[in-house]
Amino acid sequence: MRPRLILDLGSVLILGPGFEAQTHAHHAVQLVLSFDGEVVVEIAGREHAARATLVPSEVPHRFSASGRRIALLLVDREAQPGAQLDRLAREWLGRDIAAELVITEPRSDATPSELVDWTRALIAPLLERAPAEDELSDAVRASLDYVARELGGRPRLAGAARAAGVSPSHLTHTFSAEMGIPFRRFVLWARAKRAVDEVRRGASLTEAAIAAGFSDSAHLSRTFRRMFGLPPSFLLQAAEISDVAATFKRAPR
Repeated sequence: MRPRLILDLGSVLILGPGFEAQTHAHHAVQLVLSFDGEVVVEIAGREHAARATLVPSEVPHRFSASGRRIALLLVDREAQPGAQLDRLAREWLGRDIAAELVITEPRSDATPSELVDWTRALIAPLLERAPAEDELSDAVRASLDYVARELGGRPRLAGAARAAGVSPSHLTHTFSAEMGIPFRRFVLWARAKRAVDEVRRGASLTEAAIAAGFSDSAHLSRTFRRMFGLPPSFLLQAAEISDVAATFKRAPR
């Protein structure tokens, strides 16, 4: 099983051979899953053996998964699914949640978009109470177009609201409700995906940072570490980008 790293709106999926992770903490909520036996996860100083478990946002943790085939899912705490998963992670701290999931190991040749669909099906039982939205409003679509046009500069909520023909307060509420992630957080994710794309095209870290609207490579690095708890060089060099347009919260029901 070759290592795969899939970057989607609000989430990072890592598939491949298990490894050792030293104690760390990050803003993302994390799902640790083994396809072939239990792994040892230490959360807030207590060890737990589990096939699958959730780690809350900002909680120190480490895990030992050498010799296993694993999936690690990191979901932005500011996105709607991340907030729900974080509540579950705190309620079920250290619990083996394998029985709560729909677990099937994905094909090794699955496309990034197929792996995003696999992820959504995996955690759908955890998100049953999340509201489903089938269509984006014209205002949100217009704001997404605005972000795509302005990504190399400074996309602002006020500018997106003008492009959408609505007030900033209206767009704030509507965008979060329909996309499952606040506008400013969406812009960060869009920039992260742009930086990954630039590096895959051959750009340096600095060139990718500027093209994606970051002030410099240090700004890009801080953002990646804060969001993912992973070295930006690893993400930028290894990530595959999903082209799934639907939002994460619209998981299969």
